[in-house]
Amino acid sequence: MGHDIYTQLKDIGISEELAHQVDKALSPEHVATKQDLLVMQEAMLQSQLKTDTRYMELSNKIDRVDSKVDRIHTDLNGKIDRVHTDLNGKIDRVDSTLRVEIAAISRQFWITFGGLITTILSVFTVNWYFH
Repeated sequence: MGHDIYTQLKDIGISEELAHQVDKALSPEHVATKQDLLVMQEAMLQSQLKTDTRYMELSNKIDRVDSKVDRIHTDLNGKIDRVHTDLNGKIDRVDSTLRVEIAAISRQFWITFGGLITTILSVFTVNWYFH
């Protein structure tokens, strides 16, 4: 069983010397001393230090990824704003062109309608005069 504790402590990153001391302190034949308590405390602190170090590394990586995502988000927003502005400009140009064409069609309608009414009135006037 002692070998298993030693291997497990090594696997979680405890130094070889400290893992050996902990293994020796946990041996059933060994009488516990104050030194054994200090050895166990040092093992726990080393384990905590490894955990904290890994946490900080992970936190730094997450911060770097977040900053990259923020940069990409900012770039995409800028591109979206430029495309939106371009589309609004094109829509405004099409809208003004369409208004001009509708106005021209409307003028043409009134000219044609006026010519038709004038022709009808002229025909009725000539017809009324000769009858």
